[in-house]
Formats: sequence, C-alpha cells, structure tokens
Amino acid sequence: MSPARTQARSGAYRPPRARREIALAVLGVLSVVIVTAVLIWVFAPADEVETFPTDLTIPTGVTSAPDVSGTTLPAPATTVGSTPG
Repeated sequence: MSPARTQARSGAYRPPRARREIALAVLGVLSVVIVTAVLIWVFAPADEVETFPTDLTIPTGVTSAPDVSGTTLPAPATTVGSTPG
C-alpha cells in the first residue's frame, strides 16, 4: 500500500492545516472587515447635506453693466527678435 493509505488506516488523525495558520487567516479576514467598516463610516456623507437655495433672485438694485469708460488697457508687450546663431 501507499504511505497515504497506511497512515489513514492507522487511526492517527492529522488535521489538514495547522491551527496557527487557521487563526492567522481568521484574524486577517476580521481585520480587513473591521478596517473596511471603519473607513466606510469615516468617509460616509453627512446626514444633513446642505442643499442649494431654490429661490434664486436677481438683486433689484442692479440695472445695467458697470461703467468702464474711464479704464485703460495696458499696452501690448513687445518682444525683441533674436538672430539664430
């Protein structure tokens, strides 16, 4: 018989995984779930979301565009040409 069959018949039970490996895997999964839940809780939007006002009105004191007749524009910039060397 092969060694696997003789070991199975001998009655000695050997767990397929070490308990330490299983414990580390369970702790890893729990830590990922807890960190995910905390991040969702921290970054969740607030309950009281400020909304934009729906009654947008134009101020009544404004009747025309501002007077810009007294302002002057700056002179255009000039560049000095260079000769390729």
